[in-house]
Amino acid sequence: MERLDELLWEQVKRNQIKGAQIGVYHNGLPVYEHAYGYQPGTIYRLYSLSKPVAAVAAMLLFEQGRLDLLSPVSTFLPEFEEMGVWTPDGVKKSGKPITIWDLLNMTAGIVYPDEDGPGKIMQKAFDDIQQKTGTQEAYTTREIMNIIASQPLAFQPGENFRYGLCADVLGGVIEVITGQKLSSFYQENIFDRLDMEDTGFYVPLEKQERLTELYCKKVTPEGTVLQEDHERHLGLGFGLEPPAFESAGAGLYSTLEDYAHFANMLAAKGIYKKQRILSEDTVDMLARNQLGPGQREDLCKAFAHLRGFGYGNLMRIHMQPGVSGMNSPIGEFGWDGWSGPYCSIDTSRQLVVLYMTQVSGYSGWELLRKMKAVVNARISNKMSES
Repeated sequence: MERLDELLWEQVKRNQIKGAQIGVYHNGLPVYEHAYGYQPGTIYRLYSLSKPVAAVAAMLLFEQGRLDLLSPVSTFLPEFEEMGVWTPDGVKKSGKPITIWDLLNMTAGIVYPDEDGPGKIMQKAFDDIQQKTGTQEAYTTREIMNIIASQPLAFQPGENFRYGLCADVLGGVIEVITGQKLSSFYQENIFDRLDMEDTGFYVPLEKQERLTELYCKKVTPEGTVLQEDHERHLGLGFGLEPPAFESAGAGLYSTLEDYAHFANMLAAKGIYKKQRILSEDTVDMLARNQLGPGQREDLCKAFAHLRGFGYGNLMRIHMQPGVSGMNSPIGEFGWDGWSGPYCSIDTSRQLVVLYMTQVSGYSGWELLRKMKAVVNARISNKMSES
């Protein structure tokens, strides 16, 4: 695995990252762990790597019979009853309800701020959210739900794929069903059960010295440099105090070590330390593509690096090694975050790969493909020799 060290050093020399942590786990045990520029126990902003946790939370309620995946979102959040759909000729009334399944598969039509029509409208709403974040006027989760529901959808629910605020709406649904704040439900049902002691929606004062800086790239005449990024992003605060809105889609902070417990539970088909967290059938469902051919085309247009992948339950699903350029098995799944954290989970070999770094808008898929090629070859050789 020494080649992984070389790949990381190349990234540092090119000013792509300040440092990183890598963890490779096979059958629940560490095969390779290395921290470059960071210390073990460093706390990272997960951003969208929060989404798999939201999916597992939803599946816990699903297994308890408290959440029907085909239920309209408006069953729990009535503000989503009458939705509008953006068209070039104006906003038209939606003819279909948004379901929980649409939220999990990003087929609801709910958008993130973007450059097209519905994205620009959402950007205006986010500007207001961002301005009030961290102040006494910060919006609560239910107020955020109302804001999202008042924005037009990009298409009729279920018709296309569009990456957006679906996981955050799912978090609002979870709060209504459980009668708890999202953080409380996560703590009792996921974090405590998986020994995730350093994971949450903010970093307590006594742990803040372990929270890494967020960096951003700046292009200068001398080349690319990294500087500290002190801006708020995605409607989130700085994570130093409990937020008014707990974002299921992007709001978690965690360590590589904590997230390894979560990922290894999924790799073991729902088992952690001999205790069952999720059923094997439910984990299989998490790892199954839920998009049709046209929706997969939408996915690839949004994320060019995901050619050969599908999507479902807030995660990418590897489907075509000959298209993806990766030697990972079909069915490997996971997700990544805006600042660089990455996770892949392979239940067929109980193999987990985690990578943590902190650079705004990080795009490291060439590095990740190389890393995965090294890891997959090493594990495959190890298994064939045993």
